[in-house]
Amino acid sequence: MSSPRILLVNPNFEDYLTDSLFHGLRSLLGAGVVDFPKSDPMYETYPARRRRRLYGRGFTLYGLLEDVDVDRNRCFHRAQEGDFDLVVFGDIWRNFGLFVQWAPQLRRVPLAVLDGADRIEPYPYSGLWWRVRHWWLLPRAHRRALYFKREITPWTYWFRSFLTLPPPVGRGIGLLRHMKPIAFSIPEEKVLATGTEKEKTFASHVVDEEVAPRIGGQTAYAFESEVDYYDDLRRSRFGITTKRAGWDCMRHYELAANACVPCFRALDRKPPVCAPHGLNETNCIVYHSAEDLLRKINELDESQYMRLQAGALSWARANTTVARAREFLVACGLSVL
Repeated sequence: MSSPRILLVNPNFEDYLTDSLFHGLRSLLGAGVVDFPKSDPMYETYPARRRRRLYGRGFTLYGLLEDVDVDRNRCFHRAQEGDFDLVVFGDIWRNFGLFVQWAPQLRRVPLAVLDGADRIEPYPYSGLWWRVRHWWLLPRAHRRALYFKREITPWTYWFRSFLTLPPPVGRGIGLLRHMKPIAFSIPEEKVLATGTEKEKTFASHVVDEEVAPRIGGQTAYAFESEVDYYDDLRRSRFGITTKRAGWDCMRHYELAANACVPCFRALDRKPPVCAPHGLNETNCIVYHSAEDLLRKINELDESQYMRLQAGALSWARANTTVARAREFLVACGLSVL
């Protein structure tokens, strides 16, 4: 049995869901995964001076892949001719034009769509598309493709019903039955093998504006280089993370991968099917205020901390890009040798 061949249509824009999945698929399948257009920032040949201008300064995901020889010529036409086992449209919010153009022409080819936006609405059930009359009849991706969405909340059902049905009703009639949950992931080479010796309590970058002044943290980017950022995490016992525009964030994975126990504000309020998956009180500290956080940390003994640290590392290893790519392939009915 040969490995599957995949065409991954990327948005020509940084998108952590598409990019982390692509990293995992390329790591598994090599040149059997064709990125179109070429995802330049993912490759080690991408200049460091340009990488620094990427979202998140290009930390963690970018500049890692070997720039192998890949044939991108006539890729959609080759898909029509059966050259690929799966066509994946990454970041459907930015990439819906190519989906609209090519999905009807790829009737005999399995399709998948990635929705990694910090939005609870599915494509095309939001004001972005409702405000443009000639977009009202856009093809529904969930009817033609396997639809993978990162931010799924009860309100996703509401938007899917054109704001007509309460979320419990939408859930009861299965409005999202063709939608599959998915999450970010982190390259395996970024995950520590074991815990590290800790020199300080908190990591320098603190995204919680209530907590930052209490512990002397910086709410803005604290580092110019990934090396310095990771070194800070590896020397820190705890790192602060919160829901921002969406619940999922690369910061969660970076903290855990560097044996820095995540402290996640109001994690218990996250809807169960919304990413990230698997973070809980066995591998992070869930808090609701600065006082609550400091109290919980002060009450921890060393054995409890070590269990949290081991749990965080275990969670990071379960969420590598390769692990996510394998899960994705299985969900698409494909397997890898």
